[in-house]
Amino acid sequence: MKKLFILALCAIAMTSCYNTRIIVGNVRPNEPLVEVSREWNHHLIYGLVPLDNATMYASQYTVGYDNYVVKTYMSFLNSLVGGITCGIYTPTETVYYVPLRDLNAPAKAITQDDIDISPIELE
Repeated sequence: MKKLFILALCAIAMTSCYNTRIIVGNVRPNEPLVEVSREWNHHLIYGLVPLDNATMYASQYTVGYDNYVVKTYMSFLNSLVGGITCGIYTPTETVYYVPLRDLNAPAKAITQDDIDISPIELE
């Protein structure tokens, strides 16, 4: 029983939280940011098989801003859902931020041709 407890403790200690932060444009690392959008990403089999919204376009969520931050991570709720489903369904969360200084400035007018549709692969 003691070996099983130690094995379980080691397995829990070796887990980690997935976290990535992509800075686009002229954003300083410690600059104050404002959240503009939040989305769940859906995956199967421990994140190996992406579902419908695995490829997200940042321009859809940060329309009108050249400087922004994309943060993708696995929250406690995402981990709980993944644990309950034994890793069959494993969601992550993507949050889009805009610098406070850009939020106070008026956003530029946008046409359909201005929207960048290059995908950000979040895997």
